[in-house]
Amino acid sequence: MARKHAKRRQAPAPDSPGPTPKAQRRLAREQRRRERRQFWLRIAVVAGLIGLVGIVLAIKFGTAPEAVSLADALATSAPGAPAGPPSATGLPAGTPEEQLRQLLAAQQPVLAFFHSNNCNQCLRMIAIVQQVYPEFAGTVALVDVNVYDARNQRLLQEARIQFIPTQIFYDRAGRSQTVVGVMQPEQLRQQLQAIAGGP
Repeated sequence: MARKHAKRRQAPAPDSPGPTPKAQRRLAREQRRRERRQFWLRIAVVAGLIGLVGIVLAIKFGTAPEAVSLADALATSAPGAPAGPPSATGLPAGTPEEQLRQLLAAQQPVLAFFHSNNCNQCLRMIAIVQQVYPEFAGTVALVDVNVYDARNQRLLQEARIQFIPTQIFYDRAGRSQTVVGVMQPEQLRQQLQAIAGGP
């Protein structure tokens, strides 16, 4: 007599082989999607924070100083442009370069003001210098350097002027500090007070 062997159902082993290859691919795709979403979410958060910091800084400090490249200013020079700030009385004779050398040799505080007479930023800075400088006319010399004047080209190169307006503040010891762009009146006043105060 032949006995048929009945198939026994076996309970799954505790260490089952896991998901099928198809299920593994699906899980991997889902994992990659989650990682991509997290990546772009992080990028969005960082971009938002950078934007927020920019807004806060713009509110706190105002806009960045405005300046025009010297090459752009020279390329758009206009004859008959308005004159710059009035020169200080008592300056040595000669070109601005000669004036600057003589004043520094005499240990005189100096504001060397590099500008054109027709760029908007320069015109704004000329007005600010005209407003603030008279308070310091007796203690700080003003050397007015028009970048269009051919006599000033060597001084522009020596001072490494690349943008205008540029203000270089020299104290009595000849140490300098350069500010590029339009300054607010109070900033200019503080700089002039600092160099007028002594070495």
